[in-house]
Amino acid sequence: MLPSATDALQEDAIRRRLDPAVASALHGLHIFPQLDSTNRWALQDGQCGDVCLAEQQTAGRGRRGRQWLSPPGINLYFSLRWCFGQTPEHLPMLGLVAGLAVVEALADCGLHGHGLKWPNDVYYDGEKLGGILLEAVGALEQIVIGIGLNVNMQAEVGDGIGQPWTSLRMALGAPVARNMLAAALLNRLVPRLQMFSHLDMAQFRQDWQAWDVLGQREVRVVAGPEVLLGLASGVDDRGQLRIKLYDGSIRTLSSADVSVRM
Repeated sequence: MLPSATDALQEDAIRRRLDPAVASALHGLHIFPQLDSTNRWALQDGQCGDVCLAEQQTAGRGRRGRQWLSPPGINLYFSLRWCFGQTPEHLPMLGLVAGLAVVEALADCGLHGHGLKWPNDVYYDGEKLGGILLEAVGALEQIVIGIGLNVNMQAEVGDGIGQPWTSLRMALGAPVARNMLAAALLNRLVPRLQMFSHLDMAQFRQDWQAWDVLGQREVRVVAGPEVLLGLASGVDDRGQLRIKLYDGSIRTLSSADVSVRM
């Protein structure tokens, strides 16, 4: 069931909440009742600066091709196609920087106590709230940034989700206006993208540390055939996760499944 007109995603309702500099940096804002995937639309049909949102996705994807549950009319399924002048030096950091924009936008909307779980998950109180999926458009200077957030989903809707999860409505105790949230995301994300080619690593490390839910916690890491136990110790200058193993050595990982030890 799609939302009523007052609850629906609306271009005008989003645009009037955008900072003027952000609005001028965008090309088009496209809202669909249903898509297989907003990322796929942005990859195949989008232009530089296009934003794609859908009330429902039929083939939403997360990291490593995992299915992203996408019920109609209650969550945010969002993709932005962004073009850099040339491939940025710190391109591997882009997903982490996009994550910072997401958690900042959630704070702008009144959420507290949330954070980022490396590399691209948004968590609140130990439960997954959303995720980020980046895909290159052929040449690496063009990237689609996909963001999926559980917004007004109630517990009974997510019975089939195979991991602890939550939504903004469950965290805040009240429904959340999705048009306001979409504008808040763009107001935080676009300026970070505009400055990305001049990324200040010292400032990035400070920002990441403030939102890192794994920082200095004991973790279990599955990296291919390896299972590592150690202390999560932030990220390096390439966005890789640093793990301090129990023998004192440091391992850096570019791709892994990480869980907090209980």
